[in-house]
Amino acid sequence: MKKNNLHSVKSTGFKTPKNYFESFDADFFERLKEKEAITSSEVSGFTVPENYFDAVENEVLEKLKNKTETPVINFKPKSRFYYFAGIAATIMLLFSLGFNNDNITIDTLETEILESYLYQEDYTNDDLATLFKSDDISVTDFIDINVSDETLDLYFENIATEDLIFE
Repeated sequence: MKKNNLHSVKSTGFKTPKNYFESFDADFFERLKEKEAITSSEVSGFTVPENYFDAVENEVLEKLKNKTETPVINFKPKSRFYYFAGIAATIMLLFSLGFNNDNITIDTLETEILESYLYQEDYTNDDLATLFKSDDISVTDFIDINVSDETLDLYFENIATEDLIFE
């Protein structure tokens, strides 16, 4: 069908046979009256032993009477131990955090620790360059740097020769 003809459809498209609804009730009740349909559903296939419901109550009660009591273990001493151990651990944590006066600043860290950290992390020059702002660094900051000979000697003594080779 075309789109412009959809609004003019008057029928649903479903059809039923003639006199279907008038004869449906009669056909349905006629089938119910037939014995073959009912006899097939009379036997369920499940059977219960004779006097089962009379004897089952007594058997269950006898089994419950013969049960021996099991010993009960009290867990309270262990729970008290964990309670006091938790309090002691909390107090120790508070004292260790509260009385720690070591203030770590960038000045207290050793240069060697920072160098080894940066060396192990495999940073590239581009990664390190992103940490600096171009406004903070100027060329004049590097012109008037005076490094003593002792500092250079100490640096070259501590650095490995493989680190000085540039490829």
